[in-house]
Amino acid sequence: MRQEERVRAEVWQALRGFVMSEHERHLGTLTRLDVSAGDLKALLSLEPGQGQPMRALADTWHCDASTVTWIVDRLEKRGLVRRGPHQTDRRVKVVVLSEEGERIRTRWLDEVHRPPAVLADLSDTELRALCALVDRLGTTATGGS
Repeated sequence: MRQEERVRAEVWQALRGFVMSEHERHLGTLTRLDVSAGDLKALLSLEPGQGQPMRALADTWHCDASTVTWIVDRLEKRGLVRRGPHQTDRRVKVVVLSEEGERIRTRWLDEVHRPPAVLADLSDTELRALCALVDRLGTTATGGS
C-alpha cells in the first residue's frame, strides 16, 4: 500500500472511531429517555404542533400503512403522540406529538447538538481548520466543488 493510501486509511479509521464513539453516547441518551431508535426516528419526523396524516408518515418512513398503525399505536400507548381527525377530511387520521413526545424530541435534539467534550481540547485555529475540512468533505460528498 502506498504511503498516501495508508494515510487515507488511517484518517478514515480515526474518523470512523470518533463517529462510533459519538454513536455510543447517543445510544446512551436513548436509554435515558427510554425510547428505541425506531421510536425516536418517528418522533423526529413529526414537527411540534403539526399533524401528519398517516399516509404521509407511511411515505416518509418508507413503509406500508399497517406498519405506521403499529408504530403509532405503540407511541400513543406511551403517551408520545395523539391521533385525531384531519381538519378538512374526517376520513383521514393525523398524528401529532404530545407534550411528552415534544419533550423527548427536544431533549434528544439538545443532546445530539451538544458538541463532544473532546472538541474543547482543540484551539480556535484547529477548530476552524477542522470545520473547513469537514465542509469540504461534505461538499465533495454531495457533488459540489
